[in-house]
Amino acid sequence: GAMSGCVLRELGVEADWVAFSREWTKDALSMAVLALVFFLFFYSWNQMACAIFRANGFKNKKVVLELGSCSSSLIHCTVVSVLTYYELCSQGWGLFSSSEAFDLGSANTPTGIATMFFCISYMLADLVYLHRFSPGDKQYIVHHWATVVYMALCIWIGRGHLSTMLCIFLGEVTGPINNGMVISNLIVTETGVHTKAAGRANFFFASCLWTGFLLIRVLYAPWGVCWVLG
Repeated sequence: GAMSGCVLRELGVEADWVAFSREWTKDALSMAVLALVFFLFFYSWNQMACAIFRANGFKNKKVVLELGSCSSSLIHCTVVSVLTYYELCSQGWGLFSSSEAFDLGSANTPTGIATMFFCISYMLADLVYLHRFSPGDKQYIVHHWATVVYMALCIWIGRGHLSTMLCIFLGEVTGPINNGMVISNLIVTETGVHTKAAGRANFFFASCLWTGFLLIRVLYAPWGVCWVLG
């Protein structure tokens, strides 16, 4: 837990994040406002990213929309990976050993609730894009709605936040690499600028993504989840 806490302390946001979470999860109205603010942030970020790419000469509407979606996804997965890791470690979880106090069924904490609202709001904002412009992506749509419903139920019953933290962390920690690769590939394809630097960047992202998926999703996640449940 020291590592995650150190990251937030080095950024000077640990105490602020705890205080913020307590203030904005104290009642139903506060949580509704929190969800709305997060939703508007992600939706606005998506629109801003699309506008920036259009202003820089990107004409293909599908490419621009996908770049906007990936840009907001990059922000979400980067931030939520830090927040979920922090939450897990603060409750006694470790990659290879956890304290007896770590319980997937324990009561939700303010920081855990705020993290779930952060993730729910991103999913809802991305669903606006998916339903409007990419209704054929059934897998992503079902995934997003299932995630939203599960986290909403955890918030409603007041328990289960650690189960979502574990799944989100293992699922999103490779997200920054994946989004970075998709964004770089889309930019190269749209601009037609195939330089050696672009090729090296693609190789770097692809290698990191392959390694991350192998280590985290293939090797660690099945064992880690079963070990926690056991």
